[in-house]
Amino acid sequence: MKEYNARIEYRTRDDIDDQLLEALTDYGPATGRAERGWVEVYITVPATSLRQAFTTALALAESATDAPVLAVEVLPTDEFDARLGLAPLPELVSVTEAAQSLRVSRQAVLQRLESGTLPGRKVGNAWVIQRSAVVR
Repeated sequence: MKEYNARIEYRTRDDIDDQLLEALTDYGPATGRAERGWVEVYITVPATSLRQAFTTALALAESATDAPVLAVEVLPTDEFDARLGLAPLPELVSVTEAAQSLRVSRQAVLQRLESGTLPGRKVGNAWVIQRSAVVR
């Protein structure tokens, strides 16, 4: 089964957010307001096809509240994330974990990071390294 994200827009500006969050709790709901002020909710549904995801999302939308459904938009989750600029975060390791994987000292890893021979990023005061860069 694949995951799909649905954006459901209701033809109401009433405060039904809590009702939607409770009714759709199993689908990771997030509510807000669309451009024109209508209530909208985003959910994630498992399905074997886009058609099944749409049908499921519409059924959930209609059963969650009495407010009329104005629009339903469904996308595979990977496409939804890509459109939002959300790329999956690669698996990261610390300097100590990198040193253990490379069988070198922590100081050697820091020297490689600072010289640019080992790719990594500084996050606050700490370095993070993609696990794929240190796997042997």
